[in-house]
Amino acid sequence: MSIYLLCLTTNGGLPVFTRKKGDCDNLPFSTVASLNGFHMFFKSLGITLQVTYSEDWTYIWRDFHNAVTLIVCGRSMTEGILQSLAEIVFGAIALFVNYNELVDLTLLDRMKKEARNYVPLIDAALEACTTRILGFTECILSVENQQLTQRLNDFSGLCGSLFCCLVVGNSVAVGTEGWWDLDPIDRELLLLLLNSASTLQNDVPVYLPKRDATLAYRFVTIPLAPSSIVCVICGAGPSFRELRAMAQDAFGSENLQNVERCMTRHLPEHFEIDQCVLAIIVANVKVKKCVLAHNLNQTSGGKRTIGGGLLRLDFIKKIFDQTLQYNKALNGKSKEVELHSRYLEPLDQYWCLDYHKCYAHYDQLGNTIFILFTSSIPTPAMRFITQKLLFSISQDKSIGW
Repeated sequence: MSIYLLCLTTNGGLPVFTRKKGDCDNLPFSTVASLNGFHMFFKSLGITLQVTYSEDWTYIWRDFHNAVTLIVCGRSMTEGILQSLAEIVFGAIALFVNYNELVDLTLLDRMKKEARNYVPLIDAALEACTTRILGFTECILSVENQQLTQRLNDFSGLCGSLFCCLVVGNSVAVGTEGWWDLDPIDRELLLLLLNSASTLQNDVPVYLPKRDATLAYRFVTIPLAPSSIVCVICGAGPSFRELRAMAQDAFGSENLQNVERCMTRHLPEHFEIDQCVLAIIVANVKVKKCVLAHNLNQTSGGKRTIGGGLLRLDFIKKIFDQTLQYNKALNGKSKEVELHSRYLEPLDQYWCLDYHKCYAHYDQLGNTIFILFTSSIPTPAMRFITQKLLFSISQDKSIGW
């Protein structure tokens, strides 16, 4: 996987920054000029150049508010991931630059001044392409989630904010209704800001690009345990000291320790995972949240399987992303010909390849589960294991999925 990211001003084509990720060399200036030249040439003809493909690469062009142009080049990546990356990269800029300043003549100076704030987020977003599912908020499930939700709601009432969540490790354990009502891009940006910060205790002024790009908020993060942090979006008050006191009163360390034991697994300890399971994705496509986990107790079962946990997660993420893109395209076509009035989604899908198998199951609430299996598992058994696990997660009230 390789990514090039180019940011330029839309009107003048002046470079703001370039970033890269993966095994690739720096792009020469002539290539950067050509990529921007193609876009500007077609634009002069009234044609919007959005995406093109070569043998190994995908190229996308995105204009934001007629102020910033992003060119994203990706190898071994889908168009959907690159589009999500472009949204997050611009959101990282808009997190610190007011929308009104984006159309100002001093935009370039303003963006260079704020680069120390948003560039670490952009680097974190590039890293997230290999470790997370862009556009989905990664979660951790435990039997303590229901109790923690109640404590978080109590804290939300005390501090007067609708937008609160509890982060354990790098994943969200629980969030208020207001938090899940935020646009997935805003949620992703706030978590990237937390993960890229030099300290766990922060009080940072931010804008929320999708919710209100002109109103300044405070993003406050308060550590409660070694790997647990409560996050809150609020206004000028309460003070950080008051918020910290409220958080410490609302949460107990014993519950947090129980959740932290699930960090490597991302699923409750009492869930028994079959040894034929390699990796799991559980997602809600309506709320845009997911759980991404590999089976720590997996054994090969005799036949060759793909390599380590990271390779397994990377493989199942590609299947997940490509399948969602296909289902989205299928839904779009059905609307065009007016065959159906509701979203088209298959209830079950499966793939059988040389060294592994994959099964996907959907329910009527927007939940879906993808499981990557060893190739030795009987194909009919995949459906039973997949449906059973999704039912256990969705019906367990203590988890609160």
